[in-house]
Amino acid sequence: MKYKLDDKFSLTSDRYNWVLTELIRPKTGKPYSKYAYYGNLRQLSNSLVDTRAKDTLARLSAAPYENTPAIKRINSLMDNIVQDLELFLKGLTRNEKK
Repeated sequence: MKYKLDDKFSLTSDRYNWVLTELIRPKTGKPYSKYAYYGNLRQLSNSLVDTRAKDTLARLSAAPYENTPAIKRINSLMDNIVQDLELFLKGLTRNEKK
């Protein structure tokens, strides 16, 4: 079963891995898919949050300082988001197996 997460990402699984498919839409040329394989939902969740955070920071032109108080709060928030996303994905896939 394929789960569409948003316009850019979808999720499937095979016997051994979770497969995250990213649809790349270049400004010129045809769209194409990029596949990433993860052994567990925690890895997949971390990757999704990391990708979205990088996209957001790039759009906001944030300063690349590692040790600012704001970055420490963001890291804590990202950890919570990863845990919530992992629980959401587990629930989504658990419902599919029933």
